[in-house]
Amino acid sequence: MVWNIQGTGNKNKINALKEVVKVYKPSIIALIETHMNGEHALKIQKIIGYTGHSRVDANGFSGGIWLYWRSEFVTVKPVKEHSQYITVEVARNGDIPWFFSAVYASPNPSNRMELWTELEQFARFNGHPWMLAGDYNETRSLNERHGGDQNMARRCALFNNWIENCQLIELEFSGPAHTWARGNSATTRQSARLDRALCNSEWSTHFSDASVRHLPAFQSDHCPLLISPNGFAPLSSVQRPFRFQAAWMTHENFPEFIESNWKTGDTLVSQLSDLSTKLQRWNEDVFGNIFRKKKRTVCSNRRLLA
Repeated sequence: MVWNIQGTGNKNKINALKEVVKVYKPSIIALIETHMNGEHALKIQKIIGYTGHSRVDANGFSGGIWLYWRSEFVTVKPVKEHSQYITVEVARNGDIPWFFSAVYASPNPSNRMELWTELEQFARFNGHPWMLAGDYNETRSLNERHGGDQNMARRCALFNNWIENCQLIELEFSGPAHTWARGNSATTRQSARLDRALCNSEWSTHFSDASVRHLPAFQSDHCPLLISPNGFAPLSSVQRPFRFQAAWMTHENFPEFIESNWKTGDTLVSQLSDLSTKLQRWNEDVFGNIFRKKKRTVCSNRRLLA
């Protein structure tokens, strides 16, 4: 997972990070634009419980890339650290190693050109699978941006030329089309797809089912990118989305059930997740599956009308 968290000193952001790690359990997580360095990075590592760590410290309150991984699931070897990216070699048991670059492109155009040059050189001499993801501070087309100056068409062309020169491929994604947004009114609102995942043909061939999810943005202007090299399980093979059934409220014990199972002290997301699981079990064991009941009723009525 890659997330432009825009600073990590805020307690709410730390809680949001803990929640994301708890829910999605990524083997590798890259935090970019951390605005912090040194001991704070080690503190975050301890809070989220990851055993591996590499980082590029922020320059004052600008930039910063922190990379964490679970050593029990994946082997990570640092390859190159730069103010705008970290490249590592990633390997799982029984699988071929590949390169991953966590990218934070500088808002400064001249610094960004330095990044493009460095990564293009890596692409030219690297023959191994390579995936890079992060905040590029650029878009590929005007459709990927709402608001901004009139210089965007030229910048889009330069960004596309760089992607073509590196022979990179866009990973398919689901979720919000724009990964960054700012402004609360129609006149101030700006948004863009600044965050993305790219790969070379070797990585795409080896991980042909790879996919990206743009998770909802919270405690940051950017959406976290959840990247799965082997794709995400289809909906039919995982727990279906929770849907509240109004009919539950007709059951005499429903208010008592809610009161006794609503936890206090946890985060709202944790409380709702725990309650939804218990509600689905209560629906099966106590209330009875209303959809199954409806189906039996419809079948009975059809037999009576036959």
